[in-house]
Amino acid sequence: MSSALDKRLLKWSGVAALVGAGMWTYKSVAILATGDQPDHWFELALVFSGVSILLLVYAVRDQLDRSSRLITTLGWVAAVAGGVAAVAYIIEGDDGVFGPAALATIVSTVTTLFLIGGQIRRDQLLPKYSFAPKLLAWLFVVSIPFGAVLSGIDERLLEVALLGTVAGWVILALGMLSRPADS
Repeated sequence: MSSALDKRLLKWSGVAALVGAGMWTYKSVAILATGDQPDHWFELALVFSGVSILLLVYAVRDQLDRSSRLITTLGWVAAVAGGVAAVAYIIEGDDGVFGPAALATIVSTVTTLFLIGGQIRRDQLLPKYSFAPKLLAWLFVVSIPFGAVLSGIDERLLEVALLGTVAGWVILALGMLSRPADS
């Protein structure tokens, strides 16, 4: 196995992040406009975001100082739990397994981003925007209380906070999909 950054996996991670961000954006805009959540868009976005994290982990893991076993495990949890959440939602709605699986996807995603984000930034492991993993992790954390405050005004406004997280996904995706500035 090479110790170099796997640029192919990095690109696929960026593609998955963009697809997930697009799905999440559609869901949020639909809720803001109509008050109704379109079926399956958020749940399928969890699959793409989980896969994006797993591919990012594999793309950079040989460059990381931290335990690759923990980070790899968290990446797999994000991807598998995202898939389980989507399938569970399609089969049984938001009752049962969906909630815990969606939570596992988000918690493992945020934890992974915090664990690898500092080193990705320090070592400039992305072609551009190496600050993006840590930014996205913080946007997830900030969106929870900010969304709660906004939803107290109007339930639909929770989506405004969540769109901030989507912006973080887009920045991360663009960072992974960019060509290096000086090659």
